[in-house]
Amino acid sequence: MNTNKSLLYKLVLIAIFIMSINITNAQYYEKNKKNTKVKDRVFFGGGLGLQFGTLTIIDIKPLIGYKVTPKFHVGLELTYSYLQNNTIPFSTDIYGASVFTKYYIYEGFFAQAQIEALNIEVLDVNDNISRIWLDNYYVGAGYLQKIGARGGMYIMALWNLKQSEYSLYSNPLISIGFTF
Repeated sequence: MNTNKSLLYKLVLIAIFIMSINITNAQYYEKNKKNTKVKDRVFFGGGLGLQFGTLTIIDIKPLIGYKVTPKFHVGLELTYSYLQNNTIPFSTDIYGASVFTKYYIYEGFFAQAQIEALNIEVLDVNDNISRIWLDNYYVGAGYLQKIGARGGMYIMALWNLKQSEYSLYSNPLISIGFTF
């Protein structure tokens, strides 16, 4: 087995282990769960990416999430990207969504698993352009720096476990964003 696949398998196992910790701690968080209003459990945020030059990319990624427990969060992130290659006459719109789970390990440090579906344009063997759905499976970790009572800024590194010829980003994918 090559070392990249071995590393990916280890990351998947670690992510599964971290997510299973939530199940064992469910009783501890049950008393906090009853006293928290739904509006206090919902959070919003997202990121914005800009790249200009030979390849222009504009990314908009709003998200909404729910704090199942103080340490375990789930959410939905929408994606829209505009891509323009200035060396050849080509531009495209990419759109999709992802579902994520996040588990806070220790004081702002978290593990994350994410499933993403993107609709992209590809060239077939006859140079015809068609749209396909691209599935990506990410695992990784990050850090959230709190800003005030509800807000924060995060940075994370995610690895695509299903890297393909159509993948838009190379491993690791580094993301920076905000939540409130």
